[in-house]
This record gives sequence, structure tokens and C-alpha cells, in this order.
Amino acid sequence: MRIMKQIVLAIISSLLLILSTTSCLDSMLDMPDESFLVSDSIFSTQHKALSAIAQAYSNSLASGITISSWDGGRVNGLKGGTISALSGEINALKFNWEDQWMIQRSGMTADESQGWARSDDGFRFNYTSIRQCYLVMENIDKVADMTEEDKLIVKAEMKTLIAYRYLEMFKRYGGVPIVKKTLMVGDDAKIPRATLEDVQIHVEQLCDEAFAVLPDAWPSHYLGRVTKGVALAIKAEIYMYAARPLFNSSKPYLDLGAHNQLISFGNEDSGRWQKAVTASEAVITWALANGYEIINTGNPLEDYGSAVAVPGSKEVLLAYKNQTKEANSSGFTFYHPYGQSGGANGMSFNQLSQYRKADGSEQVWPSLNEKKSYSDYVMRINEMEPRYKASAMGAGIDAWNNPSDSHWSSANVSGQSNWEGVGGNEACGRRVKFWYRSGTRFWFEFPIFRLAEFYLNLAEAYNELGNSVKALENLKIITDRAGLPPYTETDKVKLRKIIQREWAVEFYEEGHRLYDVKHWKHEDIGNGIIGGDKHSFIFTYTSGNSGWVAADYQTYSVQFVYKGFWSASQYLSPFPNVEVNKGYLIQNPGY
Repeated sequence: MRIMKQIVLAIISSLLLILSTTSCLDSMLDMPDESFLVSDSIFSTQHKALSAIAQAYSNSLASGITISSWDGGRVNGLKGGTISALSGEINALKFNWEDQWMIQRSGMTADESQGWARSDDGFRFNYTSIRQCYLVMENIDKVADMTEEDKLIVKAEMKTLIAYRYLEMFKRYGGVPIVKKTLMVGDDAKIPRATLEDVQIHVEQLCDEAFAVLPDAWPSHYLGRVTKGVALAIKAEIYMYAARPLFNSSKPYLDLGAHNQLISFGNEDSGRWQKAVTASEAVITWALANGYEIINTGNPLEDYGSAVAVPGSKEVLLAYKNQTKEANSSGFTFYHPYGQSGGANGMSFNQLSQYRKADGSEQVWPSLNEKKSYSDYVMRINEMEPRYKASAMGAGIDAWNNPSDSHWSSANVSGQSNWEGVGGNEACGRRVKFWYRSGTRFWFEFPIFRLAEFYLNLAEAYNELGNSVKALENLKIITDRAGLPPYTETDKVKLRKIIQREWAVEFYEEGHRLYDVKHWKHEDIGNGIIGGDKHSFIFTYTSGNSGWVAADYQTYSVQFVYKGFWSASQYLSPFPNVEVNKGYLIQNPGY
């Protein structure tokens, strides 16, 4: 069994009390009295300590990706929405009470409900996660039946999880408060924001210390725990965000006066791109030496589907492992086409336009409001590249990534309000990406670090350094697996656009797009990606015979569906006003 299945089930009720006590504190960084939180019994044996370790993993890896349970209290920051909708990968259409609907139309806010922000992340829960990691680090030595070597490894795991949470805050908020221990009653918990540079250095130090201790691999019954490769991956990703234009600039996206170093490095330095190259190459070198690889057997749909969707994929360095059967209790309703009745899994036309045809050429879709026959749609959608077919299910077409499986037949969706062509749920494909040959399996392992990321890191960073040869060499690894011809463009600006497009396709709905386009300061961020006119396929159809099969569709067209919100304030997320008003946090500009 994998660790997230094995030990999450062992979490004891005394640890769950931790999450219910933060609301009454003067600051979210405060810590209740130690006697309330740390029972000697929790750390008396290795078996019991595993529950505390599991809680640290679950808290740290779930936060911000909306993969945990329905988030009515905004523990992870969203309520009925996904990062995919905010990024423009899917259209936020259905319910006006959902965060994805509201943010797409009016933006993130610092004070939406009882002082908490309507944002892409639950800021308070970051520190609940970090606190849990320090709780384990500071008490693991009490475990009597654990070796000293194993205790050191556990501490290294916790450092890695803390580094991951700071990475996630870095790309969302910029500089944030740095906490280096469990805060106790009497400690000054109103810690101000650190600069971008200080947060980056803190993550570097945590990863370096963890790397020296972590194993390269775990026994099969502990798969899912972090390795040396994960520590390297966190460093590589924070270097990429440090190098991209949002932070790597002589001036910030909006002026914050004397506090500009919280949101900008204050200079543009090509050395940051070089650090990103070195770090990403280190990840790939480690991965290839330890059994990981880009899956490429010559069957692009199968290879990509296996890479992103098969549990235990040898391309995934770290995944959120939560094998829950009930879709409605695990957040999977936003990822599984048979579990989502809110229409929150439909691909946008902007996202569809990132894909090419299987031969590498551009697909030509109808002009705005131009009606074409359903047979024209079928012809064109079947021409699309394998990564599209592994990620989406077409209107009236059985899922390409689950061939000959009646569960994934378009005829099997009779009565579903979430399918192509149903009013209010129009889309350019229904999400099937994480369900390659899954049959009736509802759970999946959300990929947090996948090896393809680091090849695209290299393509992007080498291009920014003016080395198109190395950029194309690394980009070819990705296009070869996709079954597409290699790119030959050497112009820096044109190649940049190509690489950014490959990021959009390769990492569709893996939590990258929203932060990629912001940190690139993408020229179309307010023109169809996050803000601006949103378009979709709109179908005419009959009332339905045996489901939403081909015979039910008549015509299709590209039409305007709503206008997305964008302003420069949205480059970074807001801190909740309930915390800003306590006087220890400087709010990001524009909120």
C-alpha cells in the first residue's frame, strides 16, 4: 500500500483538533498551548507517530490544489471552484455562488466572507500545515522504537514539506512571514512579511538540509513519501518563478513604495535563469539515475495518458495520494466527468486553441458565430493531437483514452447535466485527463511534480539565456513523446511563445497555467486567458435519444459565453483583511 492510503487512515482524533483551534487566535501564526496539542502518547511509538506524519503530508500537499474535501470554509481557499477555471483552462459557467464563477467575473478580493479573502489559496491553512510539520520535527525524538537514522529522515521530510508550502506561497503572494519553529503562548506571533529574496533563501536552505538526509527511494509500502528528488524539484521550481518577469524586474507590477522588495527583486538578473537551468538539470540527472523517465514507447496517447493518470507513474516524482472512493467527499467532482453536475469540467476555446493537429499543423476552427455541421466537428476534433485526446472527451464521441469501455461511452451519460451541448455547460471537451483506462475507478493521484516540468524549465530558461540549441533540444523531449514534429524556430521571442504554448498543453489542469501566465506577464492574460472575452463551442442538438451520442448533435459554432475579469492587482493574491487589520501584514497592491 502507498503511504497516503496506509497511514492517513491511522490519523487519530487528537491531531484533528489542531485544525479546529486556530480561529480564536490573535494571529493565524499563533500556537495554542503545547499541552493541548502535543500528547506524549502521540509520539510514544512509531505506529502512532505515523499518524502525525500523515497529517503533515495531507495538510501540506492538499493545500491550494482543491483536491481535498468540499471546501465550504475555504480551508484551502476555494469553494466549489478550481485553479483550472481561474486560469482560463476551463470555462466557469454554471453556478454564480461558486468561487470560480465569482473570481472570473469580479476578481480575487481581500475581504469576501468574515474577513477572509476570496482567493486561489487559503492563506491561513499554509501556516496550519507548517505548524503541523514543526510539531512532528520537534517531537519525533520522543519515539522510543524508531532509530536515530529514521528520526533524521522524518525531520528531513518535514523540512521538505515546509519548503513546498513556502514555494506555493512565494508564487501566489511574493514575500510572506517566515516561521522557523512551533510558536508557543508568549511568543511574538505577529511576524512581518519577509522579502522575496529571504523566502527564496529559506526554501533553498530547507531543501539543501533535507537533500543531505532524504533517501533516493522508499520501500514499496512507503511510496509517496518525499525523496531527494522532491527536494531538488522544489528548488528548481522556485528558481523558475524567481527568474520569470513578474519578480525578476527592476520595478514591481504595481508600486508598493518602501515595500517593493516583497513583490519584486528590484533588478533584472539573467543569473536567475542560470540558477534555474542548473537546478532543473540536477532534477533530471537524479531522476534518470533513480528509475524515472519520460514515458515514450511510440504510442503518444497511451504514453501521455500513462504519465499523467496511471497511479505510480514512473514520470511522477511526487503526487497527492488519496485513494477515496466517494467522489463527492474528496473534491474529485471537479475532475471526473461523471461526478460533476456543475459544469465545471468543460475545456475553454482558448485552451483548445493551444493544441495542434496530430501532424503538427494548426487546426482551423469556424469563425466566431459561424455555424458548421456536426460532421465537420467530428472530422476536426478527430484530427487533434494525442494529448488533447488523452485529456478531453468530445461531444457525442466515446472517450479516446478509455477505448471500448462502456463506462466511458457518450451513451452512458443519459440524464447528466454536465455533457457537451447541454445549456449552460457548453465546452470544447470534457475532462478525462486523469482517468486513462481507469474503468470505474473514481480516485486518482494528482501529479505535483512530473518530470516533463523540468525539461520545459530547461527549454524556457535556455531560450531566455539566448541558447536556442539547448532550448530546442529539451523541447524535443516533450514533442517527441507527444508524437509531434520537432520545432526549429530559433528567434527568441517566437520560441518563447512556442514554449509557453507547450506548457499550456502539456500541463493542462495540473495547477501550472494560472501561475505560469501571471509570472510570464503573458501578453494575452487579459485578452482571453484570465480576463477578456471567453468563448466556447455551442451545439444545436435534439432532445436526446440514448444519451448524448452523435445522433443527438446537429451543428456547432464558436460563441462568446462571458467576459473574464483582469486587472494588474490580480498578479498576486490578496492576504485576508482579517489578518492585515491586525497590523503585521503588508497587503499586496491593489486590494
